[in-house]
Amino acid sequence: MSTDADLVSEVDDPERRLALIRQREILLAFEEYGPGYHRVTGDGCRYVAEIVNATPAEWEWIYAHARTHPEVLIQAGPARNPVQWRQLRREQGEAAFRAADAAFTAGDTQAALDLLDEAHALGAIGPEQWERLRLAVITTADGAR
Repeated sequence: MSTDADLVSEVDDPERRLALIRQREILLAFEEYGPGYHRVTGDGCRYVAEIVNATPAEWEWIYAHARTHPEVLIQAGPARNPVQWRQLRREQGEAAFRAADAAFTAGDTQAALDLLDEAHALGAIGPEQWERLRLAVITTADGAR
């Protein structure tokens, strides 16, 4: 039987969360750069990997992901210039941060943590702020039990 402490540690495994945030960052790079570089060079994966400074394991994951999800190399939305991408990511990150605050206020620990992860992946909060907020959410959740 799981205890409350087990549930919190399961929800808040920082290493797992950081790995998922990194994966999300790579997926965001796919969205932004993959289709254009693929259309021009035929190898959008290479450019995505270089742009995100991928590790060797991430290079493998990037190519495997494109094989199983070829749509990541197809332009899905409107073409955007770099300024428009930055604005979109800022807006998305701010929205995720506001939603994390709302989830926290409502006592939804899982959603608050997930949305903080999304805000971090989108660049709305940095690593130190993410860690501080994550710990505040967990501490509050632990205190409520």
